[in-house]
Amino acid sequence: MKKIITLTITILMIISGIGLAKTTNEKNNYETYDLLVITPTFFTDELNPLVEHKNTVGMSTKMYFLEDIYDEYDGRDEAEKIKYFIKYAIEEWNVKYVLLVGGRKPSIFCEKWILPVRYSHIEDNVAALENVFISDLYYADIYDDHGNFSSWDTNNNNIFSEWLANKSADDIIDLYPDVYVGRLPCRTRYEVKIMVNKIIEYEQEPCDESWFKRVVVVGGDTYTFNDYYEGEVANQQALDYMQGYEHVKLWTSDGSLKRFFDVLKTVNKGCGFLFFAGHGGPHAWATHPPFDNQTWIYALRNRNMPFFSNQEKLPICIVGGCHNSMFNISLLHLSWTNGVPVNECWSWRLTRKMGGGSIATIGCTGLGYGKEDKQDPSQGGAGDYLNVLFFKECGENQKDILGEAWGDAISSYIDEFPIYWNQHAFNDTALDAKTVQEWVLLGDPSLKIGGY
Repeated sequence: MKKIITLTITILMIISGIGLAKTTNEKNNYETYDLLVITPTFFTDELNPLVEHKNTVGMSTKMYFLEDIYDEYDGRDEAEKIKYFIKYAIEEWNVKYVLLVGGRKPSIFCEKWILPVRYSHIEDNVAALENVFISDLYYADIYDDHGNFSSWDTNNNNIFSEWLANKSADDIIDLYPDVYVGRLPCRTRYEVKIMVNKIIEYEQEPCDESWFKRVVVVGGDTYTFNDYYEGEVANQQALDYMQGYEHVKLWTSDGSLKRFFDVLKTVNKGCGFLFFAGHGGPHAWATHPPFDNQTWIYALRNRNMPFFSNQEKLPICIVGGCHNSMFNISLLHLSWTNGVPVNECWSWRLTRKMGGGSIATIGCTGLGYGKEDKQDPSQGGAGDYLNVLFFKECGENQKDILGEAWGDAISSYIDEFPIYWNQHAFNDTALDAKTVQEWVLLGDPSLKIGGY
């Protein structure tokens, strides 16, 4: 009915001689698109080959510019204008996937944005005090549970997803993705060119099964006070869903994971999926040997990334740990790096690596959790479980589009762990809300897993 009304108004405007607004992105209600690429005009030349490639493989793609969105759409700030535009694209163009292109501005001391983020405000004091973190789920959760636009600010105080420790949530949110969203947090044209080349090369033909049909998992004893090895348990749960794949385990319990070189030589052979389950930061991923919380095994630091030479044999990486995907990190923002100067987060460094690394990485923009972080661990859930759900989507449910595996894992998690907004933020249900909000896809949501 909405489309009929819109078409009627358009016809009447034409008859009455009222001109329609024209921009470099002229709206056309007769067309439909699968993928919407949102970018500043600054990246146009680098992104044109990606748009052409996507259209060639049958993923109908539209590129739309931030500058036009800001001019054409209302909203309290630039992020809300983008979200209203995504709503329009869903309703008028049937868009299913949204690729956001742009991260921080390129200055190493700058935390201003090329393409803005939305910060969520769920207070947390489980492992350390954290009351704000990035959530790109904001751009995917377009509607509330009544089908209306979801501002993530139901009390209209310009603080989004507000849930304080001593009270029930101020903002009630649906959280289910209505569109599949990924981001390339590129800061320069060079980074855009790297990612476009990687995506095209990955998708243009089927990946060779000699490497793609391998799943590499990396884990150890995440919480040494328990009588089992949490990271390895999560690894095995993921592998159980990936039948038909070769399973490669790098574990501290059997000595196969002792240092970075173990990961390097394994990944350089090629793998379709790579799963880390343990501890993280914007600058590193690590875990423990069995029952030894004094010893840290740093399996992969940012400074190690240049040594990857897996070329076209690019895995989809899922990383369980704190702040690995904290893509707002800069040299002015060292809160979670133990004082180590870091200009980009672990996940993006791995993804945008030229000549290897990953094709996409999914991880946490804030503190990550295992069920052990909950007041009642018997209830399960948290980040380790959400990571495993991704492998369920790819393996058991045979999802072959990356964004669908990401979004449907989130939906399945919320189905199993519904959010009780009337509780206080330090309760387990708030950790469930934070777990899905902070789980960001740094990559192309329309990526064909295994290539075309």
